[in-house]
Amino acid sequence: MKKLDFKKHLYKIVVTVLIIFFIGGVGMGAANILAIEGVRELYTPDEPLTPLPESDEEIITYADMIITKALNEKPLTQSKEKYSIDTDSIENSLDNNRLNCAAVMAADEIENIIESGYEEKTAGYGESSASFLPAGLMLSSGDIESIDFKRMYYKCSMCADSIDYEDFDEKCPKCGNLNSLELRYSDNYEITLHIKPDSASFKNSSFPKTEKLESVFAQNASSTPYYTFKYLEKDIKTADIYIKVNRLTDKIETLRFETVAQNTLNLHFDNEYSELNDASVKYIAKDKLEYTFTWPGLKLNSNEKTIELGSTEVLKATLTCDDPVKYDVVWSSSDENTVTVDEEGYLKTHKVFGDSVITAKFVFNGTEYSDTCLIHVGVPAEGVDLDKGRIKLNTGDSYTLTAEFDPSDTTNTKCFWFTDNEKIAEIDQSGKITAKGKGKTTVYVITDDGNYYSSCKVEVNK
Repeated sequence: MKKLDFKKHLYKIVVTVLIIFFIGGVGMGAANILAIEGVRELYTPDEPLTPLPESDEEIITYADMIITKALNEKPLTQSKEKYSIDTDSIENSLDNNRLNCAAVMAADEIENIIESGYEEKTAGYGESSASFLPAGLMLSSGDIESIDFKRMYYKCSMCADSIDYEDFDEKCPKCGNLNSLELRYSDNYEITLHIKPDSASFKNSSFPKTEKLESVFAQNASSTPYYTFKYLEKDIKTADIYIKVNRLTDKIETLRFETVAQNTLNLHFDNEYSELNDASVKYIAKDKLEYTFTWPGLKLNSNEKTIELGSTEVLKATLTCDDPVKYDVVWSSSDENTVTVDEEGYLKTHKVFGDSVITAKFVFNGTEYSDTCLIHVGVPAEGVDLDKGRIKLNTGDSYTLTAEFDPSDTTNTKCFWFTDNEKIAEIDQSGKITAKGKGKTTVYVITDDGNYYSSCKVEVNK
């Protein structure tokens, strides 16, 4: 085997490493640049179907309204209850390790026995859920300790990462860019109502009651000669109602009633464990009653698409209903001179540039559901360049860059402009650079589809 002469190849190795670093750096920079595609457009959130509820009373009224909507419109509705014991919280009054271990070992069995008494309920599409879904929250504003209302988030214009509203900082936690976080509205509201456990309304509400809990422990104790069950003390620590609803349609997706309680089992031990005498075992338990709602509908895999003249594409429609295979999807095009669509969603362009709206629809239980996709037919960009790759300006001077598209007959010449440092040079959406302060920076142009960009070095003197 021939030995590599490192001295002879050192120059090539160094050049190769430099090229790798250069390409990697450019690639990382390009990724950040391409990630900001479209961010210079003014963000306009879609309007909610119902005005934003703000006060406690408005939120309760809104919650009752969306539950009534589900009862009336009859989506697929399912309910399920779950009981869980926090084994780490188990402790006994005697601080006896053996007793604690026995309680931990019994926890799974207790959970299973309790859950076996719960009944999962379902109302299919078009069926009434009134027999198990509450008609409302049955609460007043005085019953509420506090409300968490998640409806907004931040999106980074550089790396496109999403950040919780509560975690806002001027710097993006993922890519580290300053002032790149933009406030957005979520499609869904996530509302959590923290209820006062001692309120009268709580006792009459739809929270899980675990009424058979005491009998379960009594039955479990009767199966062993070592101890008898005396009584159960139940202290509700928290009671929460969680609601997830689409703000654009007022269609509820999840309704959950959840309690966390500290339970104390009072026991009396006999026979070989009589030295324990009377003892108590405490543990924390969570009980959840959750309703899930699945609404019928139709969703296309894309709502906007650009295709080349003379090409074919396909749209896919996903149906949400009892049996999607049974139902026929009807397709149509708003401009068949531009693009036509067949019964399978295949698109075919013709000899005309332009836009056409493709609509897919189907009828389920007497109601029509549909979705649309805006099709742009034209010549897509295959590259973009600037008339200047480097420019020198004095503070206060300006210069307008020109973006040159490849091919020259590109139909979508919309683009976005971006600067690395606005304190040195600003650039508007017409490509006009304005020198602001001494230094060096780079400005970029990015095509509308985000696939191509070009840059210009800017040096500003006093």
